[in-house]
Amino acid sequence: MPSMIPAYRNRGYSFDITNSTAYDQYFVYGRPIYESISRIVDKIFNEYVRRKGQNAPYFTSFCNGSTVSCQGLSQWGTVSLADQGYTPLQILRSYYPKDIEITQTNIVTGSLSSYPGTPLKTGSSGLNVQTIQTYLNRIRRNYPAIPAITDPAGTFGASTKSAVTKFQSIFGLSPDGIVGKATWYKISSLYTAVTKLAELSSEGSTLGIGTVPPDSVLRQGSGGQDVITLQYLLNVISEYYPGIPSPSQDGIFGSGTRQSVIAFQQAMGLSADGIVGPLTWKALYDAYLGIGQNIPSPGPEAGVSNYVVQPGDSLWLIAQRFHTTVDAIKRLNGLTGDLLNIGQVLKIPSSQEVPYIEYKVRSGDTLWLLSRRYNTTVDAIKKLNGLTNDMLSIGQTLKIPV
Repeated sequence: MPSMIPAYRNRGYSFDITNSTAYDQYFVYGRPIYESISRIVDKIFNEYVRRKGQNAPYFTSFCNGSTVSCQGLSQWGTVSLADQGYTPLQILRSYYPKDIEITQTNIVTGSLSSYPGTPLKTGSSGLNVQTIQTYLNRIRRNYPAIPAITDPAGTFGASTKSAVTKFQSIFGLSPDGIVGKATWYKISSLYTAVTKLAELSSEGSTLGIGTVPPDSVLRQGSGGQDVITLQYLLNVISEYYPGIPSPSQDGIFGSGTRQSVIAFQQAMGLSADGIVGPLTWKALYDAYLGIGQNIPSPGPEAGVSNYVVQPGDSLWLIAQRFHTTVDAIKRLNGLTGDLLNIGQVLKIPSSQEVPYIEYKVRSGDTLWLLSRRYNTTVDAIKKLNGLTNDMLSIGQTLKIPV
């Protein structure tokens, strides 16, 4: 493999690593490593850099500054800043935007193919369809010839097929309106390009697990991205349902994951067969989206409310949402750093204003559906946004009370 060509799995390649320090640190299997570095890697390997308000990692690079140069950190500059007593985050903010933060994830696995394994076509449904719809709607901003998708999120209807067909014709693929492997990776590649996910100016991505469950049926022996999603949901839910064990997040549906699924099904009154089909997927998403109602926590102190950290949260975002400051939240919770854990309960200084999140209306949304999804009421949403009727427009930004 040529050492200077960056290659990514979302382009359809079977490898991720290059041998150029412009992209990756050179590693040779079996070569001795420093014990001190090994200890640090064991401690921080699940931490990554992102922009505030985004889930996607922020693209960073490190070069020695002499034989190899690149945008980002330089070996020589970082040493001098460290000698001045700068913290790692302060050093990063010296080279990158000031709103970057270091966060962590508990989802750690080997490289997995993002392609769902079976083609998506008219009649398909689920999270994979929602992913493609999200990608195509974003690509359309750069390629307006692609028609808008008006199908409900996660439903592969006529408008989704039209958008796929036009995309295929633009980029030299067979225009059959079916998202096979070649079309999947071409859409993923274009989405990465237009959102600059692999560049320093990345606009980020907030799709996460979406709002539509996958349409796959999982059982012991299954593997892949949908199993990662399943294990992630079970891990979050297990924090609030003591009888549900937390499975390892390895992308492999083993006996531990099956036991967790059975315990969840029993708790939800479902057939406890250890198989994740449509009913179990729906129950998982319903439990996850409504997790805030199942927290066995004491009542809040006077002038203080409790908040459960969700995926994608940062101290800055929470402070903006509740009309307070990062310092006030850190002081109230005795925090010394900016790292948060999903499921962590924070004390938030109370405000006279109604706390809310911002939501961009998508195809298929209604006020009633949004009120169910975010555990509020239609009247509360209308009051917060000054709405006089139930009409919504795609792309409209709503304030949702939380």
